[in-house]
Amino acid sequence: MAVACKQCYWCARHVGNLNLLGNIGLLLIKLLGGIFGHSEALIADAVHSLSDVIVSVMLIVGLKVSAAPPDDDHHWGHGHVEFIVAIVIGTLLVCAAITIVIVALTSIVEDVTHAPGLLAVWAGCIAVVVCEILYRHGICVGEQMNSPAMIANAREKRSDAFSSIAALTGVFGARMGFGFLDPAAAVVVAFMIARFGIETLVSGVRGITDESLEDRAMIAKVKEFVLKEQGIKDIGRLRARQIGQKKWVDIEAKFDPQMKVCEAKEAIANVKKKVTGRFEDVADVVIISRAAEPELKEI
Repeated sequence: MAVACKQCYWCARHVGNLNLLGNIGLLLIKLLGGIFGHSEALIADAVHSLSDVIVSVMLIVGLKVSAAPPDDDHHWGHGHVEFIVAIVIGTLLVCAAITIVIVALTSIVEDVTHAPGLLAVWAGCIAVVVCEILYRHGICVGEQMNSPAMIANAREKRSDAFSSIAALTGVFGARMGFGFLDPAAAVVVAFMIARFGIETLVSGVRGITDESLEDRAMIAKVKEFVLKEQGIKDIGRLRARQIGQKKWVDIEAKFDPQMKVCEAKEAIANVKKKVTGRFEDVADVVIISRAAEPELKEI
């Protein structure tokens, strides 16, 4: 398990379990606060946390599978599992949002509203604090690990914090006599969940379809390493993609036609060593050698 900071190994190893325990705690807090505090917004938020519990289990499994080394059947490793997890996370969030909207709009249309109790207020406040703590921990670990699934999960936790704030606002409004604000807050929560769900779904689809890597700084540095190598005249093509936590680079380099095969092999090895040494998240560099076309002289 690669992390950018050596002090982060403990968090990286335990992030899945901490997320699972945190989500179970949030589910219980919101559900009990919503039921006994008579708040539809908190119950809707509890549905969100239920999907988080399912996602946390998938995240633990996904991170373990994606960390497995390449084998005979998966030459580029198992990193695509993380993108699949991100797609499932996004799909679950969108489905949860649709369910919440249906239930909340039904309550508003049928005018079935209740003034939430003080328990709902306390539950909402605790939920906001816990969500923010889990988000900050998750996004830190995700960025250190360069893990799409972990970052997606952390962003979803930030959406959970925002949804809890919206639910808490609805609870306060309903307690002040505006009963419709509680289910209305549930609808707001649902739209926030759906937005983050769609973003996560789109990022997962982009990853699993091998969208070109947009790390321009890394691409520029790789080009610099290649063109500085003696005997390489130009770059015909440079492609990079991300598979899970790792990046893969394909380069078509144009060599001096006068170079010996052993010299070309040495140049390729040097470029690989420089790129993988500079970027720890680059799993491999594939360099295809081409002879540079001879320059035409004017007659």
